[in-house]
Parts: sequence; structure tokens; C-alpha cells
Amino acid sequence: MELTQKQREIIKQVHDFVQRESKKSEVNDEIDIFNYHILNVVRFSEMLADKYNANKFVVILASYLHDIVYIQTSNHETHEIIGAGFVKTYLSKFNIPKEEIDLVSLCVLNHRGSKKSKKESVEEKIVASADAMDHIDRCLSMLYRSGNKDFNSALEFMKGKIKRSWEKIELTKAKEIIKPKYEAARVLFEF
Repeated sequence: MELTQKQREIIKQVHDFVQRESKKSEVNDEIDIFNYHILNVVRFSEMLADKYNANKFVVILASYLHDIVYIQTSNHETHEIIGAGFVKTYLSKFNIPKEEIDLVSLCVLNHRGSKKSKKESVEEKIVASADAMDHIDRCLSMLYRSGNKDFNSALEFMKGKIKRSWEKIELTKAKEIIKPKYEAARVLFEF
């Protein structure tokens, strides 16, 4: 599905908003979350939207906004719940159909692997998979910023994160894309 000019303009505004929020975020002190996480999730989501004939507009918006509350508040524990409500309010100013806003909200709500939520739509599965794919893709930078005091704790954290991320991916084509990196991570982290 090709994006309309209006959709591309909205995506650009959302891109710029998330980028600005990221620049002023405390989370960005750890890592450039916009350039090293958000854009990667968007890239994987677009790729999967094409493969699954999904609503590309929805998955791109959800990919940009899936961690917005974490970016703004550093609240990792419930950022997806608060974020789902935030995106409904934020996106309503763009005159987007309610069904699409609701689907973006569901994608944000159900993107986490550590929370066992049921994903009904292919768009939800795409955003959750793209988030997990990014964790596998960037496992070395995640190891570096894990916040663990000693190396063994950092390794155990990453082994768990990589395993959870792999299990979170519900889409066969997503697993096919990221499998070489997953296998490399298994060798690297010895699990």
C-alpha cells in the first residue's frame, strides 16, 4: 500500500516530534534512542508491512510512537499503557480516521515482549516483532548500556533479552530476516 501525500506529511511531523522529544530526554543520555532504536524499528516495520500487506501508515506511526512515554518520562514499567492513551490524544490533531488511531494505540499497547499481551492484528504483530528485531540487531550496544555493574550480570541480562525478543517475534518472515543476527548473538553470548 502506497502512502498518500497527506500520510507522508503526518509521518514527517511525527518523526520530527519524536526526534525533538528524544533530544531533550534523560533516556538519550544513555544512547541516542531516536537514531539507534526508533529509526531501526521503523525500518523493520516498513519492511514487514510490505511483506504482510499491512497498513504501512499505522505501523510507521506506531513504530515512531511506541516508546514515546519512555522517552518523555524514563518510565519503563508502564510506558506502553500510558503511551497507548497518549497516542490517541496526540494523533487526533492530525484528522486521522479513528480506526487507524485506535490501531496505532493497540500497537503501542502491545509492543512489549516482557508483557504477554495478545496481538490480534498483523499491525500489532509487526510493531512488536520490529521492536524485538531491533533488540537482537543491536545486542552489542544493548550489552554496553545494560546498566549492570559487572560483566557477568550484563551477559545474563542480554541472554534473557535476546531469548525473550526471539520468542516475541510471531511473524515467520520477521524471524527469517533477523535469524542470522539471532544465530550470531547465540554464538557470541554462548547460549
